[in-house]
Amino acid sequence: VYTTAGQFGGQAVYVASQSDWVGTITGLQKQKVTDVRTLPLAAPLSSSSMHNKTGDHLFDVNERVKTTRPGSSITRPVSSSVSRTAACANDSPASSPPPTDRSIKLDLIAKLSRGPQLLILGDSRGRQAEPAYLQHLTGLSGFNAAVMGGTAPDAWVFTRFTADRFPGEKRRYIWFVSAGLAGDIPDPRTEADPRGARYLHEVVPYLDNQPLKVDWPKHPFTRYRKDGSLAVRALRPRPARVQQVKAQAAAIVAGIKEKPPTAPQYDSKRFRLFEHLLGYMNSRGERPVIVFNPLYPTVFAELERHGNPVIATSLNYLQSLRKRYDFVVVDGENIAAWGGTDYDWKNATHVDQANMRRLLRYVVEQSKGALG
Repeated sequence: VYTTAGQFGGQAVYVASQSDWVGTITGLQKQKVTDVRTLPLAAPLSSSSMHNKTGDHLFDVNERVKTTRPGSSITRPVSSSVSRTAACANDSPASSPPPTDRSIKLDLIAKLSRGPQLLILGDSRGRQAEPAYLQHLTGLSGFNAAVMGGTAPDAWVFTRFTADRFPGEKRRYIWFVSAGLAGDIPDPRTEADPRGARYLHEVVPYLDNQPLKVDWPKHPFTRYRKDGSLAVRALRPRPARVQQVKAQAAAIVAGIKEKPPTAPQYDSKRFRLFEHLLGYMNSRGERPVIVFNPLYPTVFAELERHGNPVIATSLNYLQSLRKRYDFVVVDGENIAAWGGTDYDWKNATHVDQANMRRLLRYVVEQSKGALG
């Protein structure tokens, strides 16, 4: 089997799915060939290997905006009405992005022999959630699909990819979000994976295509278990670490005092993808559990002094959706509600595994049957 990479008139090879790598070379039409590179593939490749062998990024060939990527710029549609075509990048290593937690976790899902009954979504704060511990609490097998900087586009990609990977299966969801809920700007690290680009293409009208600058890992973290959890030992924090975290939190509190928060005025378009994903889950008979990420206690106390307007706005918005969508909300911001401590923290914005386990017990208790 051979794969080609290059631009074919207005259309290029579309690599749609690593799990069916032979069938992914689609969309090649009989047009004038302006550039071709042919690469022999001796065996199925992981998505990270595919990145190093071929190009993969979906974009519109007529209208482009630049965003950050190692060695080159990714093109993205500037109008939701314009369909994306495929394009392939230079096959030199310098032009290929390194694997990220997104591509690694998509690879892990592709390798699962059975579909997870529970999918964990969200940003880096949710990465501490252990599917094995949740299975102990609920009896449900799970997969952690939370990623660094994860937003609604990432949640859509992982939800859809898992649904297509295991068709006909229903599942439960825990979706970790911060006070402002999940935004709608796609992450270039998600677009860089052909599977991510494929599923983002489904929701182009709901995306904000504002260029997003992200850090690409020079030495990607790859220590994940098969269930997407972090394969690291949980160590009790040392006193020096505890004091460091307190100092970080004090700096955040000082910033809040200097510039108190106000109620945000969100564009009505911001949550279209968020609502679309809720509707998609509900159409499958699924009821997600939305969990607000914890706040360090001194930070939470200072925000409460000012009325905590961001979380208040988000909770009011979610309440307005009740008549249209079925979901459960668990507010985990106040760690006192679920027995959290001020020392089991990785830093001032991320709990460690011990606190996460306490939070997960609370989430299951408050899930109103949505988690079994």
